[in-house]
Amino acid sequence: MATTASLTELPKNERIKILVGSIIRTLLGFFAVLWALSLVPENPDASLWRPIAIIVIAFAVYATFFRRQIRKIENSRYPTVSSIEALILIATMFLAFFASIYVMMSGADPTSFTEPLSHFTAFYFALTVLATVGFGDITPVSDGARFACMIQMAIDIVFIAAMIRVVSSAAQKSSAFKAAKAKGSSNTLMTDL
Repeated sequence: MATTASLTELPKNERIKILVGSIIRTLLGFFAVLWALSLVPENPDASLWRPIAIIVIAFAVYATFFRRQIRKIENSRYPTVSSIEALILIATMFLAFFASIYVMMSGADPTSFTEPLSHFTAFYFALTVLATVGFGDITPVSDGARFACMIQMAIDIVFIAAMIRVVSSAAQKSSAFKAAKAKGSSNTLMTDL
């Protein structure tokens, strides 16, 4: 495990390098999630196995990614930076998960929403549901679409609180552990002299 350091203690050029790297990783992750969303069929076939398989696989990938991000934060030299990256990417994947459901629902029945949904408009709609903005430009019309939105709304409440709590807790524990470890090693050096 690397020792932790405060970004403010670093020279300005080193801080910029770390932050630019974080921004690049976050953007690459964001676009990778949007690319994966684009693979979801807009016009699913008549059988249910494909949409169900996509949802199950997406959930498994999401759970695996989430666990990996927590481990990354715990082992990071800069856990705060890693936790911000993780929050953005976890939220993006969460929204893409629901957007894929909305795309498939709209493809199966274009009257499920007030307009047929593309990948982009489904992601936009999932974000407006998460943000509780509800502009009214896209609304669920069918009972199935309304039910899917109700599930997202219920999970959103828990998601926001839980994800922030879990990710920030991992960052705080990692920082505290590394600070205690660094302090312990400096005390050991002092007693050896």
